[in-house]
Amino acid sequence: MRFARFPSLSLAVLTLALITAGCGGSSSVTGPDGAPGALGASVVQGTVVGGGFAAPSGDVTALSRGGGLTVTVEGTSLSTNVDEEGEFILTQVPAGTVTLIFEGPGISARLTISGLVDGQVLSLECLVNGSNVEMTTPAHTTPTKRTKITGYLESMSGTQLVVDGHRIDASQVSKVWRGDRRTELEHLKVGEKLKVWGTLKGDGVLVAEEIQARSNGPSEWVVLDGRVTAVIGAGADLHANPNTGSGSCGTASVGDIHANPNTSSCPTFFVDNVKVITDGKTRFVKADGSPLDPGSIRVGQHAYVEGWQEPGKVLLATTVKIG
Repeated sequence: MRFARFPSLSLAVLTLALITAGCGGSSSVTGPDGAPGALGASVVQGTVVGGGFAAPSGDVTALSRGGGLTVTVEGTSLSTNVDEEGEFILTQVPAGTVTLIFEGPGISARLTISGLVDGQVLSLECLVNGSNVEMTTPAHTTPTKRTKITGYLESMSGTQLVVDGHRIDASQVSKVWRGDRRTELEHLKVGEKLKVWGTLKGDGVLVAEEIQARSNGPSEWVVLDGRVTAVIGAGADLHANPNTGSGSCGTASVGDIHANPNTSSCPTFFVDNVKVITDGKTRFVKADGSPLDPGSIRVGQHAYVEGWQEPGKVLLATTVKIG
């Protein structure tokens, strides 16, 4: 599944200029004079690249997946973790000038931000490497629906959620997914992992536009991208109608994924030695998106598979793309 990205929403834009701090290779963001007093509250959201994180267009790497990088507002108790996708959000940041401290394995860097004003949402992207941090794009204050949070659902009261300490307003959410299938907001469960897209407000609340659940009870959402190394359970009844987007075989569930594959007309196969089973809800497509006959899967083909997998068990596919 691919998520749409949304155009910026127009608000007053605060012009910001970047200058060199001249200390440890840090950068500084400056704004207009005459900001409200130090008791004002602003929001700083950012994306970290480098230092084990992705380049701006790359995938998140080991440090971000494993955690360990924090961002703290110097001289305050305000601190947050950088999530697995390199994102962070700091709320209730004092107006005026603040210094952000990035700390983690092999990282101790400082970034000074000037000109913060009450109610402002400042968005920035930082390249962090050892003791150095610099801006990769100009900071901006135009709210967009590009803000995203990945974390665990800590609490839920109606349409109000807390994900890794961040307040989420889901009263306007348009889509809720579990993997690549639509579900309802009330079906989300405390303790499961979510990814939330939306617009961040000046009070630190993220107004959700789209939510994806990344767990299914004990199962986790898994993506395989490799070669078919074996096909088993293929029988004369394997060829379902490809135009339906899924087979007519019996429905499996995560709980019965160790059943004998030969009792079902759905294909069971291995991708890079990971066992994959399918059921009547599995969507089979070719690389160009056209329907695929599940009986045509062969050893050596390139396979892209999405689905649910319990730790140490086989994968129940929701989507199989061959070619």
